[in-house]
Amino acid sequence: MRKRIAVGLCALTVGFVSLFGTMGPAVAQKDKTDKTAEKVAGPPKFLYGHDLRVRPGGETDWVKANKVGYEVFEVQDEAVPAIVAISETGAISVIRKASLGEKKTCDWLTAHDMSVRKAGEANFSSKTKKFGVELFRDNGAKHLLYVCETASIAFAPLQATLVKDKGPKWHHALEPKVRAPDQTGFENAKRVGLEVFKDENTGGLIYITDIGAIASASAPSAHPDPNKIAPPRTEYGLVLKVRGAREPDFTDKTKRVGVEVFSDANADNQFLYLTEAGYVAVAPKPASFKTDAKGVTWKGAMALAARKGGVKGFDGATKYGIEVFEDNRTGHLIFISETGSIAVLPVAK
Repeated sequence: MRKRIAVGLCALTVGFVSLFGTMGPAVAQKDKTDKTAEKVAGPPKFLYGHDLRVRPGGETDWVKANKVGYEVFEVQDEAVPAIVAISETGAISVIRKASLGEKKTCDWLTAHDMSVRKAGEANFSSKTKKFGVELFRDNGAKHLLYVCETASIAFAPLQATLVKDKGPKWHHALEPKVRAPDQTGFENAKRVGLEVFKDENTGGLIYITDIGAIASASAPSAHPDPNKIAPPRTEYGLVLKVRGAREPDFTDKTKRVGVEVFSDANADNQFLYLTEAGYVAVAPKPASFKTDAKGVTWKGAMALAARKGGVKGFDGATKYGIEVFEDNRTGHLIFISETGSIAVLPVAK
């Protein structure tokens, strides 16, 4: 854990409706080949944005922190009841739609250094990549928010008891394989280094891959035996089509992203959704897992703009295409960005 050494570094809200431009920061996309396309609602509603300061791994000095642009939108579709956050690099996180907090500020809480081994790197060493991760309280979303130096983001539930002076504790590590869209077998599939830490401040887990992509999850009641870590169990694979922000229709040239779904026996068999780009999302295994179902159902799409840190207006902001699918086996909603970033909204209990 890295101590805060400066004050007054809370991020500022920087959303200005007058600067959106004629198209605004969000656009709804449709699938003209889908008969339900006419049901897709209007573009997501922009809620607020922040500049969030994130220090590189190993740094304690805020002077060396980078500003990360972070935007929050509300999906205007009853079939997709979500609030979507997106960073300046197109990394995403989602939570279920709910009432917003009166204040839209974002308060810094604490920070972590997380060492992540690459695939094939057996032991931690001085050469192991160390990522800086800051923890904020997003008062608008009423959630905790992890932000990595890579601009990967992850919402987490706001805990009733929260401390700010403890570090992350290594929980377990995995090395799953992810197939590209044209690969049927795992023999030559890409291996991804994945570390899992327990945040002793919140009690939850943080999954982080070797590219610095993060996801949050609940922690099991017992810590796994470090000598008996179970490998990830492959459940099934998906190939998802994701259009770019300015790509109106699905075509044979539309980008395809390979996604593997694993269960993690070291964490209550929660499901990991891992993309070939190295992004990860975590969701609980539902009680009504449909083993006889296959594939996904397209639910909608959007193009969201995200400003770089320090930029006030949306003119020139990069827009990212995001598709939304229902996982037919679990009922979870899968959000996937054209960058390969993935987020999962669990099915309502």
